[in-house]
Amino acid sequence: MPVADAVLRGGVWKFGDWVSGDDGIVRFSELRNFGDDHDPAELARMCFATLVPDFAAKVTPGDIVVGGRGFGIPSHPPAPRALKAAGIAAAVVESTDSAFIRRSLNAGLPVVTCPGITARVEQGQELSVDLSTGDLTIVDSGEVLTTKPFSPAMLEVLDSGGLVPYLERYLAGETSA
Repeated sequence: MPVADAVLRGGVWKFGDWVSGDDGIVRFSELRNFGDDHDPAELARMCFATLVPDFAAKVTPGDIVVGGRGFGIPSHPPAPRALKAAGIAAAVVESTDSAFIRRSLNAGLPVVTCPGITARVEQGQELSVDLSTGDLTIVDSGEVLTTKPFSPAMLEVLDSGGLVPYLERYLAGETSA
C-alpha cells in the first residue's frame, strides 16, 4: 500500500465499552443465513442500528469509529463487513480480541488498538490515522498519539481490499509479499 494511502482521515463516531459485534455492530440473530454472502447494503443498513438508529443515514464514507474496551467482542465475519459496507474507513479501539482484528483485516478494514483513545476524542471530531507509522492525530487539537504501525504485509492486504483479493493477486504474481 502506498504510504499516502495508508493515511486515513475522517469524522469520529464514538462508542463506549463492550459494543458487541453480534448485537451492537450488527444484529447477527436477524441475518438470514450464517454464510459469508450477506448483502453489503443490508449490512450497511444494519450497522449500529441498535445503538444509533439513524447511523446508516448519517455516516459519511471515510468516517472512523472510535470504540472502548472489548469492542466487537464477540463477532462473526458480518460485523467488520457491516462497518466496511457502511463506509467506515477504520476503527480505533481501546481493546478488542485478535479474532475481530483478523476478521476486519480479511474484510479490508483496519482496526487499530490505542488504549486511552476514548478519553481523548469526542463524537464528530476529526481523526487522522497513519497506518504505516502508527500516528493518530486528533486534527481538532493537534494531539498525536502513537500505536503500533501496520506491517507492510498488512498494508498490502488492505490495499488489495481484503484477504481474498490479496490472495488472488498473490497467486497471479502481482504482490511482493
